[in-house]
Amino acid sequence: MAVLDEQAQAVVASKPAPGDPFYNRLREQIRIALRQGPPKLEDVAAALHMSPRTLQRRLRERDMSFQAVVDEVRHRLALMYLDRSELSVGEIAFLLGYSELRAFARAFRRWTGTSPSELRECKR
Repeated sequence: MAVLDEQAQAVVASKPAPGDPFYNRLREQIRIALRQGPPKLEDVAAALHMSPRTLQRRLRERDMSFQAVVDEVRHRLALMYLDRSELSVGEIAFLLGYSELRAFARAFRRWTGTSPSELRECKR
């Protein structure tokens, strides 16, 4: 799992944020929080040493929502994990904090227009 964690860190850090250290730290804390299940705004705010209201205000200033950032992180990690053939789609759903495979499949279809399995097959 350490290798996956390193790769996940690289993927999350790879999206260029226009010089916004807050946004980069937020994405990293969301990635870490995914290990425990669906990230909670309160937990991520505490990890960033701020109140939930301050986190929400900072997101509003950037015209973002917490859920949109969570979805972005999950989407990027899902694409990376699908490239790793040793991980099943169910394992990927678990790594992304989903409690069931169907919820992950619905979200993935919303992001990409296809299912995780179909995308994986196209890449082979």
